[in-house]
Amino acid sequence: MRRRDVLRSSALFTVGAVSTSVLGSCGNKAAIQPTTVVPVKKAPLRIALIPWIGWGGAYIAEVKGFFKEEGIEVKQTVFQTVSEVNTALLSKQMDLSWLVATDLLVLAAKAPDLKFIYACDYSGEVDAIVSHGINAPADLKGKKIAREDIPYEVVFTNKYLESVGLTDKDVQIVSLAVPDAHAAFIAGKVDAATIYEPFVGKALKGRPGSKVLYTAKGSNTIANGLAADNSILKTRTADVLAYLRAFAKGMKYAADYPQEANGLIAKWVGATPAEVAAQMAQIRLLDMAANKSIVFDDTNPLNAINSIDSAAPILLKAGKISKVLAGKNLVDGSFVKAI
Repeated sequence: MRRRDVLRSSALFTVGAVSTSVLGSCGNKAAIQPTTVVPVKKAPLRIALIPWIGWGGAYIAEVKGFFKEEGIEVKQTVFQTVSEVNTALLSKQMDLSWLVATDLLVLAAKAPDLKFIYACDYSGEVDAIVSHGINAPADLKGKKIAREDIPYEVVFTNKYLESVGLTDKDVQIVSLAVPDAHAAFIAGKVDAATIYEPFVGKALKGRPGSKVLYTAKGSNTIANGLAADNSILKTRTADVLAYLRAFAKGMKYAADYPQEANGLIAKWVGATPAEVAAQMAQIRLLDMAANKSIVFDDTNPLNAINSIDSAAPILLKAGKISKVLAGKNLVDGSFVKAI
């Protein structure tokens, strides 16, 4: 999952009113004095993201000019870790961020008005726990597992441990950002690592005999998407909708021209086109229709609210949150439904 700032601009103007004033009297003709037309430049919509194939549609929308087509100015800033993205959103350096829905449970403690408004994918097999020398769940006891100390990785790792009858108390958790966790695993400093592509494939090749223990396949555990503070959603509703439409164009372009799109995304994420194609086949991409019928459909068991609600008790037990927040208070499906 998850290097450059790119600015696309379009001039936005307000038309100044023309006023007249009558000079003199006694039948003198009126003299018309036009007011000065002052251009008003709207601030760009600032987006934070990491180079992750799931939101490759945002990068394609950028390079193909879809933001300009939608009449919005966008500045997308690429960070290297999810933690940096979350921090940028909390500090209001960014207006919207591409992140994981469950992260809002923790972020909401500092920014209670954050809302998850769109999901681009459920990560499937692209997020995984890799291991070396672990042949049975019991072999994990006392072993070192590297993972980044961010909400969704805590949830993902602990769900696996629970599924095999263990807890995080039965292992040694080593807190490392994903690139560092990957390096530590390759070097044999840890026995397992919670990482994502392209690091999963590199880890399996870099440490012969390694294998995948667990993935997010078939679940909504890791719902990757777009979030913003409610103040931005209210004051820049039209811009946010335009951004989502441009993103949707990017996804459609990728579907219609996969060879070109995979090449573009490959340069962006630091992989090969073949690797991108393989990873795309491992995730569950969610277009606008799927957002309406799955992500923001209260009757669908794989909806975003359920994703958040299932993560809450794990984060509470892990001490990452002090109280459980209802997923319905962190989700806003109105933007998807308006398109």
